[in-house]
Amino acid sequence: MKKNILFLVTGMTPQIITETVWALACDPENEEKWVPDEVHVMSTEHGLNQVRDRLFNKENFKNLLDSFHLKNIKFDESCLHVIKNNHNQPLLDLKTPEDNELAADAICEKIRKFTQDEHVSLHVSIAGGRKTMGFYAGYALSLYGRAQDRMSHVLVEERFETVSDFYFPTPESCFVTDRNNKSWDAKDAQVWLANISFIRMKDAIKGKHQLKQDDSFTTVVHKINESFNDVKLQVNVHNRTINVNDKFLIESLSPRAFAMLHWFASLRKEGGEGIIAPKIDGNSTKVLPEDSAHIQRLTHDYKKYYQDLKDSDLKGLCVDKKFFEGVKSLLKTDLEKSLGLELAAKIAIIQQGKEKPFYLDLHPDAIEIVDKFAD
Repeated sequence: MKKNILFLVTGMTPQIITETVWALACDPENEEKWVPDEVHVMSTEHGLNQVRDRLFNKENFKNLLDSFHLKNIKFDESCLHVIKNNHNQPLLDLKTPEDNELAADAICEKIRKFTQDEHVSLHVSIAGGRKTMGFYAGYALSLYGRAQDRMSHVLVEERFETVSDFYFPTPESCFVTDRNNKSWDAKDAQVWLANISFIRMKDAIKGKHQLKQDDSFTTVVHKINESFNDVKLQVNVHNRTINVNDKFLIESLSPRAFAMLHWFASLRKEGGEGIIAPKIDGNSTKVLPEDSAHIQRLTHDYKKYYQDLKDSDLKGLCVDKKFFEGVKSLLKTDLEKSLGLELAAKIAIIQQGKEKPFYLDLHPDAIEIVDKFAD
């Protein structure tokens, strides 16, 4: 079932919520009306308290719905999302660089969650809150946004900007008072929705791998930026870890995948040409003597890197076509999940052409092996 979701970041002026809903769903000059099924707001605790007081308790959101006969728009306490600190406590305000980073991660995670549902059309408003909040919301939608998603900024004519009790242009005359005690008719207010074009990078960076599920906003940005830089690879045999650029530590490679990366890293470091992949499975009835000898050599060489990672007997180990292709594919998948497609591609095991050797696509000087196995 299709669902329209409006997501806003706000500060101390919750009017942007009613103004945006009016501009999307009620503006008579808007020929392509878009009515949200749900409205979600992210802010600090102080900001959400303003929403609770002025939109819920004083019923200004209900007044909007009633005035324009809007029905079935969900906007309640469950739709309010507070930015929290590292101790899971609500932030009252954004005052420090750390607070802003927490806001970035929270906004990014919420937008990522909404865009994971193909049945959702997401509209993000960047009109409220601190300037950094609007920037993060726009940046996050650029990372995760799809064809059906939109972004906007609501604009209100100057004479109503300072009117604290103006929430939307009313269908009938309704006078509101500004800070200079001058009255204005809300019916005459001009409110515009500025649709903002943005680059949808999700497909360009192969979203589901580049944008790892549990990556924070900051980590996503670092990974994408690092993919444009030269890469250094450290293989730590003692700790069984992979370190890329001294920034991304991978501790989750399976023994088979770790051994293969170590194998290829050692060959590249030593100036070797690479490895000719086995052409046939070891149990095939069509194994030629030269194929069998090649499989035995590969098995012997790979075993040096694999044996200390496994407690079990390796008597049945056979680096044939099936084993080689399976482990190479496993390594590629694991690196992409940890680093993203672009950064993982910088340490890819590649082949320049059919029948050519596979090798690690790194300069030997960019490779460091700690506690290398002895020959």
